[in-house]
Amino acid sequence: MNAFDASKNMPTKNFTDVDGRPVTVRPIYDAGLGRNVVELVVHGATVRLSNGIVPSFVDFVTLAALLGEMENVATGNHTPAGA
Repeated sequence: MNAFDASKNMPTKNFTDVDGRPVTVRPIYDAGLGRNVVELVVHGATVRLSNGIVPSFVDFVTLAALLGEMENVATGNHTPAGA
């Protein structure tokens, strides 16, 4: 039986950080682990996250973004839409 290769079935999502550098997120099959993982590439540095840790990672990033934006609003430094 062939392993499901997530990288052949799911699209890669590309973003740009605030400095204009590329950020890429995609599912990928890690042969060494023998399982699908989430690959995150930020300005050429690659990390692979276990699917089990992704919900905690997303929750923390969302919380950090919320707290950071609350500080931006409190100091009058609103984030422009789409930035």
